[in-house]
Amino acid sequence: MLVRLSFVFSLALCAAAATNSTAAISSKATTSTTASSTTAASSTAAATSTTTTATTATTKLPKRGLAFAADNGTDISQANHTAGVASWVYNWGLIPPSYLVDSGIEYIPMQWGAADIENLAVSVKGLGAQTILAFNEPDFDQQSNINATYAAELWMQYIEPLKASLGIRLGGPAVSSGATGRPWLTDFMAACSQCTIDFLPIHWYGDGTGGFYDYLYQIHGQFPNHTLWITEFAETSSNDSVVLDFMNQTITTLDGLDFVERYAWFGYFRPKDGSHYNLLDVNGNLNAAGQVYVDGAKKVVNALPNPTGSGTPLNGAPVTNTAGGYTTITPPADTGLTPAFAQPTGNSGRRTGGSVLGNLGGLSAMLVAMGFGASLVGL
Repeated sequence: MLVRLSFVFSLALCAAAATNSTAAISSKATTSTTASSTTAASSTAAATSTTTTATTATTKLPKRGLAFAADNGTDISQANHTAGVASWVYNWGLIPPSYLVDSGIEYIPMQWGAADIENLAVSVKGLGAQTILAFNEPDFDQQSNINATYAAELWMQYIEPLKASLGIRLGGPAVSSGATGRPWLTDFMAACSQCTIDFLPIHWYGDGTGGFYDYLYQIHGQFPNHTLWITEFAETSSNDSVVLDFMNQTITTLDGLDFVERYAWFGYFRPKDGSHYNLLDVNGNLNAAGQVYVDGAKKVVNALPNPTGSGTPLNGAPVTNTAGGYTTITPPADTGLTPAFAQPTGNSGRRTGGSVLGNLGGLSAMLVAMGFGASLVGL
């Protein structure tokens, strides 16, 4: 199935002064194809009837977080109020901008790539962080792009000591859901057998709940001793109702899965050209999806597809999951604002194509970049 997504992503993010900056936001656009088992689950989800009612949240949800890629620092205020249920936030950076520090929501820092990792301990200690994420999609050359063996060496030298010295919980590298993701993670876990990895972050983009559940249970089946953080996931349909139904069903399921520790929908930003998974409207207010995800609005679902256990695809059939195409976004230089996490120019672990857009990986796809726009065609 041919999917065309057009994405214009002009970020304007303020950063707190710091010696460490970490790398760019990855904006996703992917297509996932699954076998008949996945199709059956997706069909079940599509047939599900839903109704929506508003409610006021009284407590934060410990699993639910924000992948903050908003255009305006004041947008965080929509999540930081008495009805907001999000309990944590990250922005792919190590040093948070002041508006996230002051948001009242737990900030989770990330060591995005290899650059400046020698200063990681000092920065993390200064933040008083209790948890850290490491290496954003190292399996892709337009993301942190780190060889699995080298990543294990960096981990043992710079990340592992944080456990003993500061008692910090360590999140493993967050691989993509593309063809290179799981092989990279398998190699890393073998090379890093002495590493302390408290949980595994994963990403997923595609169409339908069936493919999402299949991938989730495959990762869990392969690494059953590690809880999961889903730090990026979204339904890539161009139909807002389909996206909303996918969100409602999956977050309901994730809240009840004991092996899923936390999750963050992609993403917390205003609408871009072609995006339908944004949580904010053009004015920075919560849209329908944002009200469900951030504000605790309830959608009553009459039926949910049954995900399978132990990493087995639905109905035992093999699954072909080709999700993982993406465009890499960095804040444009002409905004007059300091990028929140610009990668140092000397970092050989990351290559950038185009002015603010990178190339695709994991899919048979073509990216055409012109200025700040991109057209994505994937099979």
